[in-house]
Amino acid sequence: METKKYRTKQEFRTLTNPKGKDFIIALDIGYSGTKIYTEHGYICFPSYAKKLEKGMLSVSDTHDILYKEEGSSDIYMVGFNAQNMTNDTSTNDTDGELFSRKRYADKRFKIISNVALALATKYKKDNRQIFIETGLPSSYMSDEHDLKKALCKPAKFQLKVGSDSWKSYEFGMKEEKIHVMPQPSGALYSVLMQNNGNDVPNAKEILCSNTLVMDIGFGTFDFFGIKNRVIDCKDSSDECGMRKVFDLVTKRILDETGEDIRVAALQKKLDDGFFDVINEDDWTSDQKSISPYIEKATNEIFEEAMNKARSVTNAFRGYQYLIISGGTGEAWMDKIKERLAGMKTLKILPANINDHFPLIYSNVRGYYLYRYSLSK
Repeated sequence: METKKYRTKQEFRTLTNPKGKDFIIALDIGYSGTKIYTEHGYICFPSYAKKLEKGMLSVSDTHDILYKEEGSSDIYMVGFNAQNMTNDTSTNDTDGELFSRKRYADKRFKIISNVALALATKYKKDNRQIFIETGLPSSYMSDEHDLKKALCKPAKFQLKVGSDSWKSYEFGMKEEKIHVMPQPSGALYSVLMQNNGNDVPNAKEILCSNTLVMDIGFGTFDFFGIKNRVIDCKDSSDECGMRKVFDLVTKRILDETGEDIRVAALQKKLDDGFFDVINEDDWTSDQKSISPYIEKATNEIFEEAMNKARSVTNAFRGYQYLIISGGTGEAWMDKIKERLAGMKTLKILPANINDHFPLIYSNVRGYYLYRYSLSK
């Protein structure tokens, strides 16, 4: 098994998308990765921020994203290299507030959202107002006010990306310029709309059919179903995503080898697929493959996820289309298709059917095109 594909990526891709009356920022601050989609392209970076100790910074790296608030000498590393700076037993940034549903008051959440807005507007050259289209897990829509409040908090800061110079930013969003939808709705709109913002030829057929979206991410497994043009199903589970796979992996590594590796540290070890095992009694060390742990945990959590799907959807009764989205959805796509191969009345559609970008971007692409369709 190639473990590297399980690590949250960091990338900046240019793309020409249709422009709206507002400058639209489609934003998904996920538990593992922050995804952004604008008229200039799409971006992903790990949702991770780490304060640098004095004297730590020496040479710049292309993956560096450095953040500094106005009036403060504190510098934070954000994204891929922040994750790389974690120790095996680091807990302060991994097992606490940033993986919690109520994370919006956490300082690091605000840092990550500020970085996202800065990266999104890097190539903005006009005076159009910013409009943020974002989402929440289907069952978490009651958190909309908390999310908007966090995004609207005024911010003045500087950002340095790679070898670029420090650049100053200032944001002060208004709530009326932020819209929040159920995250799986983004995947649905992504299936319904072409890159130019027009509907696909069979959009009406899909929308008027009984359609279910399963958005399987790092932290949550979300369901969004439409039957007879009415929302029939909205549910979320935090027990069936990739976070649970990683939790199970780290627990078993600890039980079997005595090595205590937390989730953020596990992420960086996915690059080469090995972890160190130290025998303190006889002063020996060796490396062990992570792959068997990932494979076993994946199979177990996948079974739990499909049992959850059976329960929530009544075994997919009445549904004609099943749309799969999310990073974990992409990792499990073949498993899902194999498991449901006998469901002759159910057609499975990947949420990236119109663009073929990684499925982690399907929600933000849908957010963007939805907002564009209202503002063009």
